[in-house]
Amino acid sequence: MLMIQMAGGLGNQMFTYALYKALLHEGKNVCMDDFTHYQEIGRYDNTLEKIFPLSYERGTRAEYNALTDSSLLPWHRIRRKLFGRRQKVYEEKSAIVFEREVLEQDDACLIGYWQSERYFESVKEELSQEFTFDWEHFPPEALWYREQMRKTNSVSLHVRRGDYLSDKFAPIYGGICTDAYYRGAEEYLQKKYGDCVFYLFTNDIEWGKEAAGENRVLVDCAGSDNAYVDMALMSCCKHHIIANSSFSWWGAWLNPNPNKTVIAPAKWLNTSEGEDIYHGLCTVRIDEKGKVVREKI
Repeated sequence: MLMIQMAGGLGNQMFTYALYKALLHEGKNVCMDDFTHYQEIGRYDNTLEKIFPLSYERGTRAEYNALTDSSLLPWHRIRRKLFGRRQKVYEEKSAIVFEREVLEQDDACLIGYWQSERYFESVKEELSQEFTFDWEHFPPEALWYREQMRKTNSVSLHVRRGDYLSDKFAPIYGGICTDAYYRGAEEYLQKKYGDCVFYLFTNDIEWGKEAAGENRVLVDCAGSDNAYVDMALMSCCKHHIIANSSFSWWGAWLNPNPNKTVIAPAKWLNTSEGEDIYHGLCTVRIDEKGKVVREKI
């Protein structure tokens, strides 16, 4: 049996579910661990089934304990102390790097984020049907934004601040999506498509009010409890400037337009040389100085 551990926010949950679907497609016996990082740690909310019309097989604590050899029963503790842990765990070796051997596992707890389309190319069409939003229950303001995006040469522009600026995460994510990166991306799209309206999405609304301008429209209708509304609206734009964030990655991926331009930062992390996060989605990459370093014509 395979159990995939789910962790993180909505974008990471979607990558985990995508791997789950790909493993099912391969005929694997697979379930999800959606309790260790949500019910027990409680840093994020598990919102996948609340937002999308999908479901998955849930693993149990007993199955998790068996795969990870983490039972708290006294004799198990004594055995581990004497002979070591007998776990069946496959842990992601490097962030944003595709590891084909994951798809070859049969009996393990899979721990990682699996952030590449390479993992789920076999089920892309099915996922595009399941990752759909229930617009009938969206706030009126969101429907208004959606209509404007359809009428204009719309571009989603995602700026993630908040935790990315903290001492803990800045060494990993910082210095990548700079002001120069966003200026270079905007200039590239204006040169290519003419008049563009940049719809600004950010988790720092007060900063966003200052950053909005003549051709930058701040999107502020989701609220902290309904961030998926922002992802849905991102997917309605014609083109995308994404941050090094799984949230805006999926916002761009969900746009069905085959001719979309998706601009991404030249590197995703300061700690990984991985290229696989860009596969199948990102058409242009711009560095922290605002220079185009990769372009698919």
